[in-house]
Amino acid sequence: MKKGNGLILRGKTWHIDVVIKGHRIRQSTGLENMEDAIDVLAKIRIDIIKGQYFPKPQGENKLFCEMMSKFVKEHRHYKGRMLSKNTLESYSNSLKHLLPVFADMPLSKVTESTIERYILKRQEEKAAPATINRELALLSVALNTAKRKWKWIEKNPWEGIGMLPENNRRVRFLTQEEVENLYKALPEWLKPIVTVARFTGLRIFNLLGLEWNMVDFFRKTITVGKTKNGDPLGLPMTNVVFETLKEVSKVRHINTTLIFPDSRGQNRSRVVVGEAFKRACQKTGIMDFHFHDLRHDFASNLVSKGVDIYSVKELLGHKDMKMTVRYAHLSPEKLRRDICVLDDPMTQNPHNQKKGVNSY
Repeated sequence: MKKGNGLILRGKTWHIDVVIKGHRIRQSTGLENMEDAIDVLAKIRIDIIKGQYFPKPQGENKLFCEMMSKFVKEHRHYKGRMLSKNTLESYSNSLKHLLPVFADMPLSKVTESTIERYILKRQEEKAAPATINRELALLSVALNTAKRKWKWIEKNPWEGIGMLPENNRRVRFLTQEEVENLYKALPEWLKPIVTVARFTGLRIFNLLGLEWNMVDFFRKTITVGKTKNGDPLGLPMTNVVFETLKEVSKVRHINTTLIFPDSRGQNRSRVVVGEAFKRACQKTGIMDFHFHDLRHDFASNLVSKGVDIYSVKELLGHKDMKMTVRYAHLSPEKLRRDICVLDDPMTQNPHNQKKGVNSY
């Protein structure tokens, strides 16, 4: 390595390594001739003095695949903790769609336009808005890391786009015939998981994280330490759930406290469960129904049998009643019973009563 005049010779190429008016310049000139390299450095000095020096980000020619490889490697441990298996699986599933489009693209070419074209492509492939948003979230956080931490880019192009709206008010539940057909198609290992989901309304990550110490068979309760909204949730067990868990407890995996572990005694993958459930639905011709919809099925059954919305809110672990009122329209019989309080003689129309006419 040969040095001189703010220049360093590495191999056959001259590199600049100098501080000028507070600017640290470290870059390759791409030149083998020292005189030409000196001219490049001289121009940079003049540009800095004139206030016209705008250095290019050092990672502008890095490929998208290089960014994602570095990001995933660094984020396996986030804030001192190993990322969960499900988070890593979510990254993997998103990358299956992102990499075919962006992998060999330099970061300088990843723009609002290319991202918008990607969104349009995924919409044409009938991907759900929530799925596309997960992919965009990974894309955004990786680009933010490249911008703020690595200084590879000056701007995150996703910031001008934002997330897609999601239909969070969707309600889908099963008919009795669909339930019977579904159970015929489910693999044996999945049946108890689906049963507990249908009769507790637990989200899949809570369900697959259930441990035996959360179940009190004497009091017939399940206690979930932390739900999506961050609060603990206590659930009374129905007889169906009680009997299902009693059966499962007879064949516990000796290497884990989990109720529904995989064959190795580890947390069962949400993706594996979701895909197996999806295949069973397809076999039986059940359309537009996903594992999470079992939660809607639970709530819908409660409301249709006359359970009040406040109780449903508590059982679902909703913080806000707005999330629960979507099910209110499923209880016409309760509304009929409620409105019949107006048949009480004390609430009759005085005008019609005088005439001896029913207020109807």
